[in-house]
This record gives sequence, C-alpha cells and structure tokens, in this order.
Amino acid sequence: MHNNNKAMTTAYVLINCDNKSEVIKEINQLQGILESTELDAVYDILVKLIMGTIEELKETINGPLKKIPYIKSIVTLVATSG
Repeated sequence: MHNNNKAMTTAYVLINCDNKSEVIKEINQLQGILESTELDAVYDILVKLIMGTIEELKETINGPLKKIPYIKSIVTLVATSG
C-alpha cells in the first residue's frame, strides 16, 4: 500500500549512561521522541525517535541528545525502507 504522506526518518538510539532515570527524564523532553525504554543489556536505554529529515535527526542527536549529562556513549541506527 502506498502512502502519500511526507516521509519521516525513524531512528533507534542505544545509550550507555550512568543514571538511567535522569537520562530518560531528559530524553523525554526532546522533540521527536516516540519512546524511551530502560534495558537490562549491554546498553542502558533504547530510544525511538522520528524526524522529518535525516538532517533534523542528526541535529537532534548531535545537539541536545549528546548534551544530556550522564550519557557515556551513543549508537544510532537509522531505519530505512526498501
């Protein structure tokens, strides 16, 4: 089925941090965040976000997201459609 709506860019961000609850609280205040979940795995938090363009996605991740205290590392996975 073809959807004529504007294409959106979806990404999943894996985060290692020192304070899960504080980082999630900060993340949930950012624009475009659909979901944030604590993990009991190699990574501490999984975030799903959606933006209008890949440029907006990069700006959010490299700006406000990376500036959140307690975050040690970030891995970003951008979803693509075939």
